[in-house]
Amino acid sequence: MKVAILASELCMVSGVYGMLDVFSAANYCQNKRYGLDKREAIDCQIVTIDDKPVTGYNGIEIKPTRTLAAMEIPDVIIATASVQVVVGCCGHDIELTHKAKIKHWLQTCQSQGTLIASSCTGSFLLASIGMLAGKTATTHWRSAELFRKIFPFIRLDCEELLIDNGDVICAGGSTSYMDLALYLVEKLLGKDSASDCAKLMVFDPVRQKQSPYGSFKAQKSHEDQAILTAQEWLERNYKKEISMDALAEQVGLGSRTFKRRFKLATGENPITYLQRIRVELAKGKLEKTTDSINNIIWSVGYEDISSFRQLFKRFTGLTPKDYRQKFANLH
Repeated sequence: MKVAILASELCMVSGVYGMLDVFSAANYCQNKRYGLDKREAIDCQIVTIDDKPVTGYNGIEIKPTRTLAAMEIPDVIIATASVQVVVGCCGHDIELTHKAKIKHWLQTCQSQGTLIASSCTGSFLLASIGMLAGKTATTHWRSAELFRKIFPFIRLDCEELLIDNGDVICAGGSTSYMDLALYLVEKLLGKDSASDCAKLMVFDPVRQKQSPYGSFKAQKSHEDQAILTAQEWLERNYKKEISMDALAEQVGLGSRTFKRRFKLATGENPITYLQRIRVELAKGKLEKTTDSINNIIWSVGYEDISSFRQLFKRFTGLTPKDYRQKFANLH
């Protein structure tokens, strides 16, 4: 199986060499389990679009291990990219050296059956060259707002860590290259080899959710003063029993207009916005205090313990207890 990791300027160096390590470990595990006379089941190479070294995000030079001319059409291409936004006459897009050449090469390979994948913000590259049209993407949770701004017509689901569209796979998060690499090992070599590889590298089997790692950041970079006033009021009064109709009246808007403008300005409806505020505050208390979970739930404005636990799990993918065990910073 031939895998090409396409390195580009300012990409995450660990996402290139880390995947190389995973595939090397998978070959070792495959040989140990099946005795394949040391043959490489996965031939993984680093390539660049002009066959020249690129400089990674941390300043380290990444050298290609094979030229494009010398490489057969790969079974899998994993695209890496750093996000640099430009504003043009038709809106926002990303700036990437040799983007037209990269687009041509990826499309040519895909037309011949190559599986295209990306990790972290590599999804911006795939979106920019049209490979995510009609598909679902994920990316690093901190880049979600930017992705939606640049590519408003592409469905984005940043709760998921890995999304397989069949011919295109996206993985989100800086270390998602590990999850993507193990997922591809399972796809190419089978579950046993993927399990052996995960154990050898002391890494959990493929994680499903990115949501436990995310933080809610209120969208306030808009110019709707009435909605800003409502946001600030919600952030001060989250403990209260809140009527959104009364809040709409308080900021001088009708209920339907308020909900429409709130969604347009913040990306959330008012109820979800309030829920996210409460969940984010609960997360902080779970991480930094020894307060009982029930007391934390009451402190953020909920009386129904059961409904908040369900809400918390919907937003984070974890129960409050599991979240505390995973992220608590208690001494």
